[in-house]
Amino acid sequence: MRATAVVLATLICAGCVTAQLMARARSQGKASEAGSVQTTAVPEGEVGLVLLKQGKFAEATQDLQRAVRVEPGSWKYSLALAEAFLASNYNFTGLRFLLNVKPRFQSLAEFHYILGLAYYLCYRYAEAIKQFETFPQNDPRFNRIPFLIGNCYMGMSDLKEASKYFRKAISLNPTEADYYVSLAKMLRMEGPAHLGEAIEVLNKALSLKPQDPYIRLHLAACERGERDYKDAQAQLEQLIREHPKFQPARLALAGIYEHDHDWAKARHEREIAAQLTPPKTFVDPRIGPVASTTTPH
Repeated sequence: MRATAVVLATLICAGCVTAQLMARARSQGKASEAGSVQTTAVPEGEVGLVLLKQGKFAEATQDLQRAVRVEPGSWKYSLALAEAFLASNYNFTGLRFLLNVKPRFQSLAEFHYILGLAYYLCYRYAEAIKQFETFPQNDPRFNRIPFLIGNCYMGMSDLKEASKYFRKAISLNPTEADYYVSLAKMLRMEGPAHLGEAIEVLNKALSLKPQDPYIRLHLAACERGERDYKDAQAQLEQLIREHPKFQPARLALAGIYEHDHDWAKARHEREIAAQLTPPKTFVDPRIGPVASTTTPH
């Protein structure tokens, strides 16, 4: 789940890698940067490109598969199909497809970028890093690469290298809240001694993305880890004011009240939480579990 969310965010933030490549090719007056023969437009392929930009990944996959069968030398349909596979969680299918078409499109930087994402989604972190490290890190088209490499190292449990790359990502793009959130997750994984810095980092993320409920939830969890129950309670109460139907916040606040032996308030929060629909995933893929759903002993 965490890997899928990172790649989805990357594709979305990139504004669709294939769309970027098409725009660059048009601006340079090229029919194809892959060096393949010029291909003709396929109606299904054009529809698939539109569906991909709209986030309708399953529908896009079907149309793009038809287009690739008609025009196998088209980089725009092939790379878009790979993106659609990854965004639809057909990660291994996407990776196999990319490796099959590699001889045709390996001269494209964007091909290697998507291949790196595919390796990452298939937990082949070392191979993903190898792909990502081939890019100049000052290329604005690929400014998320240090962030992706950091996630690869986190997947390999190399927290020192993960920290280095998350900090590099922040230095290159200090307005991206998710970079701070991932750094905070890594700091939290390093142990209680790093919770103070995690809190500082999350406060920065919150200033950039104040309506993100998981950031404030994570911040409250770190403050509770520091035994700062008063600040944790204040964060959760504000979160509930802003998002009254956010079930994890109700459960986390109940835990704070139980710590303070305020059983009536704790019971009230749990009763409300029981009536709410939980998020599709209780665990935010950027930060891991941050609140208990059971009553502490």
